[in-house]
Amino acid sequence: MRPAGGEWYLGIDLGIRWTQVSCYHAGLPEPETKGTAAGGDSCRIPTAVCKRKRTGQWCIGESASMLAEAGEGMYADYLLPRAWKQEAILLDQEYQARDLLQIFLWKVIQMALPEKGVKAVTKCVFTVENITEGLVGMLLEVAGKLGFMDCQVVIQDRRESFYAYAVCQDPALWSYDVVLYSCEGDEIWQKRLACDRKTRPKVASVEEKYLGKLPEEVKEWDRAFAQILRESMAKKIVSSVYLIGSGFEGNWMEESLKVVCQGKRAFQGKNLYTKGACYAGMLMEHREEAETVYFCEYKMIEHIFLKVTCRDEEKAFFLVEAGDNRHQVGKQFRILTEQDDFLDVWVQGLDGKGARIERLKLPGLQASKYRQNRLAVACWMEGEAVRLRIEDIGWGELQKGTGMEWEFEIRGEPSAG
Repeated sequence: MRPAGGEWYLGIDLGIRWTQVSCYHAGLPEPETKGTAAGGDSCRIPTAVCKRKRTGQWCIGESASMLAEAGEGMYADYLLPRAWKQEAILLDQEYQARDLLQIFLWKVIQMALPEKGVKAVTKCVFTVENITEGLVGMLLEVAGKLGFMDCQVVIQDRRESFYAYAVCQDPALWSYDVVLYSCEGDEIWQKRLACDRKTRPKVASVEEKYLGKLPEEVKEWDRAFAQILRESMAKKIVSSVYLIGSGFEGNWMEESLKVVCQGKRAFQGKNLYTKGACYAGMLMEHREEAETVYFCEYKMIEHIFLKVTCRDEEKAFFLVEAGDNRHQVGKQFRILTEQDDFLDVWVQGLDGKGARIERLKLPGLQASKYRQNRLAVACWMEGEAVRLRIEDIGWGELQKGTGMEWEFEIRGEPSAG
């Protein structure tokens, strides 16, 4: 699967210390990661901004660090956690950390935007270490101020970016399990992607584990990591292995590389999550073509939809699709009903079996002289349930609505974890 003509995907790996940005569009064989320094081999951008003392200009990346070190700029780093905590940061004056994060992200995004700007972006995908409702709300707010509509923005964690990256590679590389090892400093983490191949589409999940620390003596790292590899992949069939993180730099791996490459393909790099975010946007845009669907604790596992008639053809209008992120469920729309004082909502599993109908009764709804009632519907997620609000809005000046409102709760199966 490749981007169609006119599609443009942004993938932003937004970290506490570092951020990376990639774009993916027709004509590129794979997502392209952008950097702030021309000719530089590192695309990791400190999640920080610097304000020049003389001109008041904001800058990021290597130039920001150099200005701060030379005493020519005022520097603010670790913007993501500070924005989350709603900190105020004193530079030449007091700034809200969220405003500085917005400035930073705008400069990052500009490096990967199409010529027509934000409106021409198909999906802008933020990938973060861990998803929380508050963090999602903050990033959606910032993205809105940058000009994105909610339907353009996706917020996911790094497990999902790993999944998207892996399943967009040669199928031979994920015919069995795919394992990723990350090392920052001396800590080793493992992510393992597994697919249930008995389902259509294949259901994928990623398991994450902390595997411990490497020894204090660097000369012991190779032997220790080789043992970690043997133990963590024992009794598993692995197609490919990815090694990411600054801890794997330095050419210290000899014995461990032999373990990694034994009967499987191995890859080492630094920008898997940002590229995976681009792939995730494409998979979401073309979900009907995807061979796999990803589930985790923040994914919806059922379809919730209305059956509507459009040009004499009955279709499903989805309020929620299986695989949607729970924290981004939300729609507002208007419908016409045939004088019925109820609305049928269908709830169906991913496999298309076992559908049930939730009949939402609308007591007091008055029959319209225009033979159809005009209703405004809003849906959102609240706790473990999808909430619906329905309002009789009538036909404007022709026939005013009663303003009556009804609220409903639809509970599905518990999320996959």
